[in-house]
Parts: sequence; structure tokens; C-alpha cells
Amino acid sequence: MESKYWEVGSDFNAVSGNLFNFEAWYPNALFLASGRSPMLLLKELIDERVLYCPDYFCWDVIEYWKAHGIKTQSYRVFFEDNRIKVDFSTVPTTGAILAVNFFGCDSGDLWKNFKSDNEVLLIEDHSHSPMSEWAKSSNADFAFSSLRKTLPIPDGCILWSPNNKEIPRINSMQPFDSRLKLEAMKLKSQYLEGTEVDKNIFLELFTAGEKLLASSEPHFISDISYKQFSDGYPIEYMNIRKSNQQLFIANLDELTCSNVELLHFPCSAVPFGAVLKCSTPEIRTRLRDYLVINKVYCPVHWPQKEGYVSPESLSLSEQIITIPIDQRYSLKDVELVAQLINRFFENE
Repeated sequence: MESKYWEVGSDFNAVSGNLFNFEAWYPNALFLASGRSPMLLLKELIDERVLYCPDYFCWDVIEYWKAHGIKTQSYRVFFEDNRIKVDFSTVPTTGAILAVNFFGCDSGDLWKNFKSDNEVLLIEDHSHSPMSEWAKSSNADFAFSSLRKTLPIPDGCILWSPNNKEIPRINSMQPFDSRLKLEAMKLKSQYLEGTEVDKNIFLELFTAGEKLLASSEPHFISDISYKQFSDGYPIEYMNIRKSNQQLFIANLDELTCSNVELLHFPCSAVPFGAVLKCSTPEIRTRLRDYLVINKVYCPVHWPQKEGYVSPESLSLSEQIITIPIDQRYSLKDVELVAQLINRFFENE
């Protein structure tokens, strides 16, 4: 990351410069502001059916859907053999189902077979890897990806139909007003470049912008977000994520690897981040705090409500830590982060 002030993670800053090689977006896609919106557009198709979601997921999003009249139930997912797996015995063979490509590591083969064998309305969430092999070869009825999770834009989501179904629309929708988050991103860029900027100012703007986006009714993507990546998804970004992930793992020493389980990514996968599962929630908390002290900010996927999800998913959310290895960072950056983690376990 070319900047005067070194830090890793947290919200994207504004970027400049031209990109030339893109993976084209999916045909007939609809671009929205938020990843919460596609399910509301599909609400009439879901109708009175219950939407089955993985037990390990973003609880705030599920609460948003429920507040808009979508009934939900959960099916079981679990961590085994360095993967997040689905217990298909808990997935109904009729109705509406949300499948998730957690962190971009799943090939989707089991879900494709499940869709072929059952009469279900299958909706897929590819927010962690919009151009994964699974997303590109999907047979789902609908798929979406919250693009602002992996691209430096203040808002953005893509909704498409791998099965070539007509995508519902809301006639009254307008482009989202992204000015709050855009200003926050610009200020963060100035901060990283060494300009004297009060960090609290752009953090407050990010928070306000996120609240506005999260609470809004469905909007189209803002003009500025769409124009920035209208040609498609940058191939350079995908290649950097792959290279950074490989180097990060290669730089974890034997002691670290004996203390964590590493989420496995196939060679073809475009990883969302490097994902470590600590042996206990306490170790995850201490590791995360240690990294914050050293200016490495790792998101939690996802904060869960005790008593609302299974103990298994609650435990998983408290043990996993996602290390940012995205296109903002150089190989030197991710090597330094790996060394910090090694140092943490040396002192445990």
C-alpha cells in the first residue's frame, strides 16, 4: 500500500488511477446500492415461503429482511477439515434457500447438485468473491454480491439470474446518495497520504454513511460507484488477492500453524481474506487486540446473538479472524502482518 501512514484493514479509502483489464459483469444484471436490497426485490417471488439461511451469517442482514416481512429459518453449517461445510440434512428440498460462498472458498458443486435434484428457489450470496468459479458457473435462480465489500466504492451491489429469470424491479427506485461515505473515503485517503486529518471525522462519516445505507429502502447504485467499475471487475484486483493470500500463508511459521486452523482455498479461488480459526474465543480476542495495537484492523464475521443462533455458529463467530489481504496491500504488507501474527504466538 503506497502511503505515508501504514495501516491494514477497515473501510476502503478512495482510489485514483486507471485500470484496463476487467472481467465483464453478468448479462442482464441489475446494480443496486446495498446487498440487503436483492431479497426485498425477490420478496414477491419468495411469497409466503420461509427463506432458509445459513445459521452462520450476518445477523443484522437477517433482521433487516425479517423487518420487511420475510420469514426466515436457519440450516446448519459447520467448520471441518479446514472448510465451512453445509449440513444438507437440515436444508429443505422445497421452498426458498439462501446459499453463501463463505470467504470465496467454496466450489459450489454440492449446491449445484442440490439445485438440479430439488424444486427450490435458490438464491446465492457471492459478496465475498463476486467473480468466483462458482458464481460464473452457477445454476441458481438468482445471485447477488455486495460489491462494496471488495471494491473501493461507497455503495454497490449486483443482482443477476444465472437461470436467466426476469429480475424484479421497483419502479420508484432512485440512485443512492453516497456523499457521506464518499467524503469519508476521500478523507481517509488524505490521512493515509500524511495530510493532517482528524481520524475521528472520517470514522464518524463512515458510520453515518453505513447507517444510511443499511436503513434505506432499495436504491439503484450511485452514479459515481457505477461509473468507477462499469466495465466489470478488475482482473488485477483478483490476481493481487490470490498472490497476497499465498504469500501470507507461506510466511506463517510452524508455531502459528499449530495454534490455528487455516481456511483452505482452492488454487482457482479468489479469497476474500486470509481466514484463521483460533482454538478459543479468548485467543481470538487477544490476537485481534494485538493486531489493532499494531494498526491491523480485522473484521469479525459475523457478530452473533447468543440464544438466537446455534452454539456451534456462535462459537465459530468468536474464533474466526479475517486478515485483510486485498488489492490495497503489497506483498511486503502481508508479509509484515504474517510476522506480527507469528510474534503474537511466540509470546502466548
